[in-house]
Amino acid sequence: MAGTFIARQTLLVAFAAMLLMTFTLHVTTAFAPTSTISSKSTTVTSSSALYASTAAKEMPDKVLLIGPGLLQLVVAKALRARGTDVLIVCPNDKKERFTDYIQNGLDEDADEAGAEIMAKALFGLPEESDPEGFGWREGITAVVVCAEDPVIGQGVIDTVMRWDGFGNDRNTMVDGPERAILCAPITSKVTKEKPMGWIPIFNNDKNEDKIWDSLVTDWSENPYVSGDKGNCKSSVIRFGSLLGGGVDGPMQLEPLGINERCYKMSLEQYRDLRERSFDRYRLAAQVLNGDAVNKKPDEQEEKEKNIKGQEKEAFQASMGYPEQDRTNRHTLAQAVCEALRRPVREQSAAATDDGSIPEEFTVLSKAISALPLEEEWDSMFANPQPAAWPDPANFVMPVIDQD
Repeated sequence: MAGTFIARQTLLVAFAAMLLMTFTLHVTTAFAPTSTISSKSTTVTSSSALYASTAAKEMPDKVLLIGPGLLQLVVAKALRARGTDVLIVCPNDKKERFTDYIQNGLDEDADEAGAEIMAKALFGLPEESDPEGFGWREGITAVVVCAEDPVIGQGVIDTVMRWDGFGNDRNTMVDGPERAILCAPITSKVTKEKPMGWIPIFNNDKNEDKIWDSLVTDWSENPYVSGDKGNCKSSVIRFGSLLGGGVDGPMQLEPLGINERCYKMSLEQYRDLRERSFDRYRLAAQVLNGDAVNKKPDEQEEKEKNIKGQEKEAFQASMGYPEQDRTNRHTLAQAVCEALRRPVREQSAAATDDGSIPEEFTVLSKAISALPLEEEWDSMFANPQPAAWPDPANFVMPVIDQD
């Protein structure tokens, strides 16, 4: 009991620090809140049909998501769509807004499931003294750390990984999680993209790189990650500048996307259009080994000099055009889901078709208006590499019928 009390107190202190650092979630009034909270629903959302084949490789029954951020909500919806329950840990002052953001008004089952997730969200880890239903030794076997911004302070990783609430039996302690994933940004971006919470004058990102580096170090040195304790399979998923995550795209996003408010949370000019464009045109994935980017070759730059304006925009939104250092939140969320149901291979291991994932890999987007299929993930994980750059000479400008 004393141990769980200390664990919660440690998390409370850490998350209190987050409140001073985390991005500001700007609430707009253009969209009314959607459905009310129901704490009894166990409905699997309608998108589960998209992933029927995942039964061959089991998903965890329940996953602990450490945030906060929009990515945390997108990952939660992706997991729930595959039949996996979720416990979100986030600051209390985010719960009400997150409850609105996680519901998009387009899929009733998914909205009900999202409201249920937020109804059970906690500011800290469940304890032995909590009543049944809070999550202590109630099926959580995996952890995903998926904050978008550098807000997780020192000690949070240790507190989470040594939590005594993992497992299924309230009378049996499990030493750490079975599976753990850290989502962290790539370290060398080609273009410095402003984050979603960017605010003129007030935004201060001088220490961001140091905080992220410290988090990755804390992760790698954690005894459950290093293998000194427990029996945990861990991995790091790197991501580029994050965009998208809403519903302004193909129908398959309706049960997966968060509220349209997510497009309108930055004061950066034209950010809304860029966010939407990722959900409409850039849902496919590239999987690269380690911490990497797909820098555009000089010869590709030379080829693209001959196309201008709208034609260039259309070309870069089609033909599987790869992103150098940007990632759609939906694409990253699907990568997290796939990683949770696959074994982990050592970083130095050769390419393989055994369904495993590298210990560390990067997920970037490319221009296809559909999320990757399971066999595409199989191929990308088996042989991680940057996507090829299309030749603009093969591009035909679409003709729009004006009638």
